[in-house]
Amino acid sequence: MHTEIIGKSIIAHLINIAFLRFKRDSKYINIISPFSRMYLISEGNGHLVLEGERIELEPGYIYLIPSYTPCSYFFCEGLAHHYIHFSLEMPSGLNVFNLYSINKKLKAASLDKILFRTCTERNPGFELPHHDPKIYQNKPWINKKIIYSSLGHYLENTGIIRQLFSRFLGEELHDNIGKLSNHNIQSILTYIMENLSNELSVDELAKKACISRDHFTRSFKSITGMPPSEFIIRKRIEKAKLLLLTTDYPLNEIIAHTGFKTTAYFCRIFKKYTAYTPMELRKQRG
Repeated sequence: MHTEIIGKSIIAHLINIAFLRFKRDSKYINIISPFSRMYLISEGNGHLVLEGERIELEPGYIYLIPSYTPCSYFFCEGLAHHYIHFSLEMPSGLNVFNLYSINKKLKAASLDKILFRTCTERNPGFELPHHDPKIYQNKPWINKKIIYSSLGHYLENTGIIRQLFSRFLGEELHDNIGKLSNHNIQSILTYIMENLSNELSVDELAKKACISRDHFTRSFKSITGMPPSEFIIRKRIEKAKLLLLTTDYPLNEIIAHTGFKTTAYFCRIFKKYTAYTPMELRKQRG
């Protein structure tokens, strides 16, 4: 049952899609993107370096790069591929990439190829404005929204993204995900996501769940894999990364949006969780 609950709560958004052939050797080093990417390689070769692992790009294979995962790209002249850039949101604040193991490379089935091609054909004009990620991820390009021509167009696009993404999902990483429906935790997760800029205490959250602080903390950790305070910090960091990569907000405004109390504390925690200072991360967008 919990699998259905999680699946229904995932919202997919198409951002960019096109077919591209590289006319020269190209490389893009240590790119961090706020959206996820799927590729279908049709010709040529190259490789990725994803989380320290070299992954060969080969014709007839599909690839997935999760959002906020540092990746370096090495494309050889003549490499041709379909690409889909997309985002996945869960109102609860849970991250599907943290709930399941994720395959990075798979042999493309006939249906995969049809879905990539169909989605590309149905969405002309949504190619990247520039091939260099450090340029095309700059505001305002990254905030451009797909304008759907009809409800059918929207359902087709989101359905294709969900179906292709499902191919990369592996086993559940937590045995107790099914407890989401217990102890009112689902509504607590949503409340946290809606109030990241405000003061959030474990006592307050336990009261909303109508259970004791200790019981709430144990239940919360069994579901998310971390204590409530750790979950809140990680979600604040995720929001800060998104704002750094997609807006020109000054640091003090980002701190206000994410609920950190001081600049010094924010910078220290941000580097601890990302290995970058806030400004180093912002430079990744160009």
